[in-house]
Amino acid sequence: MIENQNNSRTGNSMLLDLNIKRFRYSGAELDSLQHIEMNLAPGSLTVIVGESGSGKSTLGEMLAGILPRQGADQCLGSMNLAGQWIEYTDLESQRINVAGWAKHVGLLPQEAGHYLSRIRETVAEELVFSLENEGMPRAEMRQRISGLSKHLNLDHLLERDPAKISGGQERLVALAALAISEPSVMVLDEPLAGLDSEATVAVNEMISRLRADGTAMVVLSRTAKPWADNADALNKLENGRLSKASADEVVLGAVQGTSPRPAMPSEAKMLLEFGDVQLGYAGAARPVLDGLDLQVRAGECVGLAGANGSGKTTVLKAAAGLLRPTAGTLAVSAATGMLLQNSSDQLFERTVMREVSFGLPKKGKQRPRVPEILSRLGLEAFTETHPYELPASARRLVALATVLVREPQILLLDEPTEALDSEGMIRLQEVIDSVLLRGGAVLLSTHDKNFMHSTTHRVHQMPGNPEPTARAS
Repeated sequence: MIENQNNSRTGNSMLLDLNIKRFRYSGAELDSLQHIEMNLAPGSLTVIVGESGSGKSTLGEMLAGILPRQGADQCLGSMNLAGQWIEYTDLESQRINVAGWAKHVGLLPQEAGHYLSRIRETVAEELVFSLENEGMPRAEMRQRISGLSKHLNLDHLLERDPAKISGGQERLVALAALAISEPSVMVLDEPLAGLDSEATVAVNEMISRLRADGTAMVVLSRTAKPWADNADALNKLENGRLSKASADEVVLGAVQGTSPRPAMPSEAKMLLEFGDVQLGYAGAARPVLDGLDLQVRAGECVGLAGANGSGKTTVLKAAAGLLRPTAGTLAVSAATGMLLQNSSDQLFERTVMREVSFGLPKKGKQRPRVPEILSRLGLEAFTETHPYELPASARRLVALATVLVREPQILLLDEPTEALDSEGMIRLQEVIDSVLLRGGAVLLSTHDKNFMHSTTHRVHQMPGNPEPTARAS
């Protein structure tokens, strides 16, 4: 990183100034970002809304010093972090010490679990990972853990294994692990994805506290609704260009229409039934769920609602055959397919075509369905693209394609709307409709209340602190 230089070039108290004329990934034909100017003052809140593929995550990685990659990407412009100047020219780009830059600018990625080390045995150890590397005294580390866990309601998670918590809880832990280092600028990519209402309130209150302490906050999201009234700057990123957003542009990717589906007749065939089921994990002190009764019939879409950690994912795993009940009866009378909450856990091949075709017999009816499924999900142009080079929404749809190609009668969806843009939401609704029309069933979990209301026939409320829903079974 460039050492501190005379700050007279800016003549202001900005923490970070960004002026990027253009940025293009190595091998790409088009620029990902153009004419981006940002000025971040202490305590400011900048909200940037944009669809998947608009360049939000790319912009976040530039602010964090991760991009451009030395000698690979093309960039023209400059950044100034509290007097530390980085220049990007056609001839030469100065190199950023990412570890040093991270002490000043912290990034919570869209897939929040990627921020965690994955080598610590407890959440508490995960939180202090960066502080231990800095040699911070233990008394101060304990003080910071205590404050953060109180604000984000993490006390009950501190001794848990980070690998065995829910997706929403994982996002809270990753946010706490970022905040505990106290960077002067925090960039949050979809910070509310997969969070219940209580956790959403806690995150927003935490953002307010950090701003009051002088931290500049940048939120990258498909919706600015939670922050629109308090943002110092509300912008829209579209096709790599940044512009001011108006009040009617603060929610992107919303489900069109809010009319609930009519109730299913009771004589429809039962495809999935939990009877007084107990579910838990080996080594856990107590079961996740006890006495679960739940039925799903042919042609029916059922939603699971509840707080983070209430057991929604556990129910879906049991329905998919990934977890056996420790008590009670579970009857599954049709083939199942499950979309995981984290797409990264479902993708591992080097092209979209290889990913969706993986494990299919060379001869049979399923393999010819691959092009059909890719076309239905709008992925036909990406057959030879690596899944991780796709925007988050398209990557989510690739994971869905790997499930649909096997024609499951029971489709299991864990937070399916996460990362989806407007087009992706439409594709998802079409998939659900097609499964129901052919006599299948859908069981899904989501914190997206509009999607839950317009998509499901009924909602099963999980035990614990309830999430408000339109209707319950």
